[in-house]
Amino acid sequence: MKHLIFSEFKKALSVRFFLFSMVLIFLPLIVVIPIINGSYQFFRPFEVHSQLLSSSAIALLFPILLVPLFSGSYANEKKNNFLLYVKPRVRLTDYLFAKGLVNGIVTLIVVFSMIFIPFMFIEYLDRFFNVIQYEADYYEPVSVGTFEFLAEKSVFLYGVVYSIWVAINGALYVTVAYLFSILIKNRFVALTIPFLWWFIMNFVTGVLGIESFSPVYSVFPFLITSQPVWVVFVPFITLIVAIVGLLISIKLKNKVWVE
Repeated sequence: MKHLIFSEFKKALSVRFFLFSMVLIFLPLIVVIPIINGSYQFFRPFEVHSQLLSSSAIALLFPILLVPLFSGSYANEKKNNFLLYVKPRVRLTDYLFAKGLVNGIVTLIVVFSMIFIPFMFIEYLDRFFNVIQYEADYYEPVSVGTFEFLAEKSVFLYGVVYSIWVAINGALYVTVAYLFSILIKNRFVALTIPFLWWFIMNFVTGVLGIESFSPVYSVFPFLITSQPVWVVFVPFITLIVAIVGLLISIKLKNKVWVE
């Protein structure tokens, strides 16, 4: 098992992976900050952070942005018939577990960095550069939504916990894409299902007047009034149930080696 996990990490940590990760982490800072700076009134640094995420493609395209990190690996191996060479060497459950574990870990790390590094720059490093403009004439802070209660205790705690929250959700969405790539022959359909869910459920909850349960507002709660913490766990638990259901379906249908 250790060898399998190490092998999957070697596959995942490619030059393309690092380049794409750097784009996800730093491009919003480089591109979005100049756009929102001066266009909005900011009173606190973490308001800038929330606006950065809201104004970039991160909140809108979140699941599909993460797919290139690793979740397409199984689909690519199946398409290229690489699995035919792997099949005689490893147990099916070990292979599936190792690939899924690495898939989740690398996504978790990248998404955490994507949220936390901009937060650290905006909250702590920008004071040395004074890039971001803040309103000094009066004070009327803007709510950042459900997780703001953490900032009332500690701004750093808010940054860490919120980054972990987004990272875990990112890992779950990528895991769903990975599992669908096992169940569905069409790679494009399999890897886009999480994004379709993200987009369609955001629309459906809005139409039904229950937008607080939208997966978008669960992960990025900046454009909705503050909700009780339990509300954000409804889409989260739905994801976990979906993953359990997909795992059961894979096991029952023995889909791992379907070509």
